[in-house]
Amino acid sequence: MSLRIIIKADQIRNWIKERRGTPARRRNTDADVAVLFGDDKSAAADKPDYEPVSIDDLLEAMRFNHLVLLVDQEAGNTYHRFIQHG
Repeated sequence: MSLRIIIKADQIRNWIKERRGTPARRRNTDADVAVLFGDDKSAAADKPDYEPVSIDDLLEAMRFNHLVLLVDQEAGNTYHRFIQHG
């Protein structure tokens, strides 16, 4: 595992796109965001209370809530965690 924090919009966009992820947000919240992986059915079954959002909405929620994205940067690995910072 090779962990790295990414904060730049282009890096976040590329990391999600390369792994075929779907940005998502917990329904009726602004701060609880996630990236779902897999086909639509398995992603929805994994987190049924999340709804897909655009990457721009995800990035805006990250900025508003002071979140950074900790990722495994090895190709194909989807480990990630949103972390609040200062």
